[in-house]
Amino acid sequence: MSQNLLSKRLLTATLLTLPFALVAGDTPGMFKIPGTDTSLKIYGFAELNGTYDMGSFNTDIDDYDWASCLMSLPFDNPTANQAYAQRKNSLYMTARTSRLGFMTVTPSAVGNVTMVFEGDFNSPSPSNFSSPTTTNGNTFRVRKAYGQIGNFLFGQTWSTFFDGDSLPDTVDFNEVPSATLERQPMLQYTFTTSSKSNLAIAMELPFNRQFLGASGHVASQTSDGGNGNDTSNGGSGNISTLNTPDLIANYTFSDKWGHISVRGVVIPYQGGGNLLANGTTTKDLTATGFGGAVSGHFNISGDSLVWSVTGGPGVGRYMFGSLFQSAYNDGTKMNLWTGMGWHVGYTHNWDSKWRSNIIYSQVNMSDNTSTGVSGMSLAQLVGTGGGGADLQPNKTLTNALFNTFYQITKSTYCGFEYNYGTRKTFAFNQVGETTTAIPQYTGTMKRVNFVFHVSFF
Repeated sequence: MSQNLLSKRLLTATLLTLPFALVAGDTPGMFKIPGTDTSLKIYGFAELNGTYDMGSFNTDIDDYDWASCLMSLPFDNPTANQAYAQRKNSLYMTARTSRLGFMTVTPSAVGNVTMVFEGDFNSPSPSNFSSPTTTNGNTFRVRKAYGQIGNFLFGQTWSTFFDGDSLPDTVDFNEVPSATLERQPMLQYTFTTSSKSNLAIAMELPFNRQFLGASGHVASQTSDGGNGNDTSNGGSGNISTLNTPDLIANYTFSDKWGHISVRGVVIPYQGGGNLLANGTTTKDLTATGFGGAVSGHFNISGDSLVWSVTGGPGVGRYMFGSLFQSAYNDGTKMNLWTGMGWHVGYTHNWDSKWRSNIIYSQVNMSDNTSTGVSGMSLAQLVGTGGGGADLQPNKTLTNALFNTFYQITKSTYCGFEYNYGTRKTFAFNQVGETTTAIPQYTGTMKRVNFVFHVSFF
């Protein structure tokens, strides 16, 4: 045996005896943390996302959402009181969606204890100058942070109303407007009902703000009775009281052909009850929203079909395209928008490297609620007190996408996509000092998306 080969073997044997030598964990892809019985997995990716807009898009792409966001899309023909201008023929690229995550599994007398912490740098933070102005510094955000003991989960992760396996395969970082994309703090317990099914029930954070129109501005009532974000509304009390959790149940059945998920949510809305400087208290108003959803996917000869239908009064918060149209407190009554959203997507796998998707989604909001203020419709009331033209409530959102992905290596892929979407608002009579007819506004998105992605392993 040569001295060189002997040295190599001695070095290898020495390294294997060191305390920091990696040992395979109890779960594939994990390794034991030295000196403990805990297995650790580190995961994540670096990613470049790009967009090229040929249609309307918000000019403030650095501080606000750069990915597709139909709910606040500027109109094709800007109006005099439209707050944001639109940009066309504009290129944008970002690496802010790059992600880092940790997962640990520790055995215990009551079962495995799992911890997950995951974050990225895609935090939409208006006015924080998190843009190329500051050498592309973007704000870190927590996506997931939870613990799990057996079937009991506590912390922040995807809402129990979420069904990830029914989401379309998009290049766009944001999903279609009908998708549930809430990640929120919760207490959740999952029952194993059979070898192919389970039932999850949860209490989740009731972030049920009453928003002004579709603007996303939460109205904070000031101590003098004024409304911090809508002075014209006279401080009617659009601030929420978060004292009852959302209650959610999700039954999922899976088999070789695919899966089906049936879900329900009860959403308590409460606003008012605010003590003012003059010693009076604003009226406390409540309403109970609820929603249902059925979704799933089917495996079809090597391809797949995903689909989902969601609807109910006040359920807008659980659909990405209408989360700002859920409830409105007019000072006399808590009003709920009724929403209905659906999507369908088909994936064709050309071979082991190439796949293509065709996707369609729609969200419709119903305006059939009479309010306690002069019998105005909900669109009338919200539009009258909701600010500029681009803050008017949406009636219909539609989204159609076509894309192709190429799997370069096991851990690397790229994708290109054409994304077409429309936003149509309600037409109504604006009530103020004079009555003004507000027409239906339309915004049209014509966008090309692309992504280059490389995972850790």
